[in-house]
Amino acid sequence: MLRAFPALAVLLLGATLAHFGQDAANDRRQRLAAEDDLLFLPRSSAIRAISLGHHELAADIVYLRAVVYFGSQVSTKSDLRWLDNYLQTIVDLDPNWKTPYRWAGVATMYNGQTITKERILASNHFLRLGIEHFPSDWELPFMLGCNLLFELKTQDPVEHARLQSEGAQWVRRAALVGGAPPWAALLAATILRKEGREDAAVRHLEQVYYSTTDERTRQEVHNRLLALKSSIDFARETKERERFESERKASFPYLDPTLFALVGKTPDPRLDWHVLAPSRQLLEPAAP
Repeated sequence: MLRAFPALAVLLLGATLAHFGQDAANDRRQRLAAEDDLLFLPRSSAIRAISLGHHELAADIVYLRAVVYFGSQVSTKSDLRWLDNYLQTIVDLDPNWKTPYRWAGVATMYNGQTITKERILASNHFLRLGIEHFPSDWELPFMLGCNLLFELKTQDPVEHARLQSEGAQWVRRAALVGGAPPWAALLAATILRKEGREDAAVRHLEQVYYSTTDERTRQEVHNRLLALKSSIDFARETKERERFESERKASFPYLDPTLFALVGKTPDPRLDWHVLAPSRQLLEPAAP
């Protein structure tokens, strides 16, 4: 019994010191803001080393802390200066986890603060990383395309045209990789046509039509493809007729269109002279 007394005394002393230490820690913690303990984050290389091979688990933990940090900063209308560090650490630890890329593409921009060019580029950065690791996903390229088309503004017309073209290509890719709803393909075609690239819009819809396995998508694309081709053909015929009339009035305004089609300086090879010209016998050699 006497031999056990020193061990019991040491145990009681340790418990007492732990109690006072816990009280002191709690007292200091209460003096800090609610989110201050979330701001410290080691480098991803350090976390990878101390995780002892459990990189995915470490990424899960950092992701949960990032969500808490994001919510606390948004609720208090504070800045999110450390958000990019959290997001980069997560994708460094587990690059084959798709959820953080999608969340990063949204959280970096839509967080209750003014959307700046810097925030849009940060969103694009994580979306491009996600596309590298998930080339068959449709959501990531679609989000990136929308950022370039609708969010990233510029006063330079050349840069604006480049952004619109690149954005349309990303939306087009989203429609082609599979899994996207029908409106993604139709949106891509609309954007291409708005840019004056009707032929590209037709080719895009044709690729979607032949590659999709969803019958609803195929039918909607089929209907849009027929309407688009009809509209393009009508527009081209109208333009060709206007060109023909302009050339006739400039060269031989006193000739009617039928005769001008025969003697005009730039006849259209698609026209059938034998049908259009009532005096076609004059153009043919006499029969023996």
